Amino acid sequence: MRSQRRNHKGLLNILWGLVFPVLLIAGVVSPEWALGEEETEGKVLRTQRYYYKAFNRRDPFRSLIRGEFEESEQDLVNIYSVRLVGILSGGVDRYAMLEDNNGFGYILKSGDPIRHGNVVSVGDRSLVARVSMFGQTNSVTLRLEGNKGKGE
Repeated sequence: MRSQRRNHKGLLNILWGLVFPVLLIAGVVSPEWALGEEETEGKVLRTQRYYYKAFNRRDPFRSLIRGEFEESEQDLVNIYSVRLVGILSGGVDRYAMLEDNNGFGYILKSGDPIRHGNVVSVGDRSLVARVSMFGQTNSVTLRLEGNKGKGE
């Protein structure tokens, strides 16, 4: 007799476990009833407030750079006043590392604008640019100086 009651209890639990979620999703049973109204009313989610106590520390959101700054547009690279110092290859793209007479460095790829033109291609050891001045278009090629082989 006891084993039959246990089986009936187990079947009822399984049946209730299958029916209850369906009723809950369908909206027949409200979530307040499922949790009990006395449990949901008057509950406070957060009772404590947290404050950042900095004392003598710097503000983590303040800029690290101080002073007055002038916003200016960067001049485009003058291809006639730079030299090719390296080629970077990453996946499909290649990037040319250029350096001007003042020691400033530039990194350009195919399609980037330069003064009076743009970069046409970056090869293994050269950069080809197209420059248009006074109605004439010229092709300028910069080659790497130094070692002949890769990785030397």
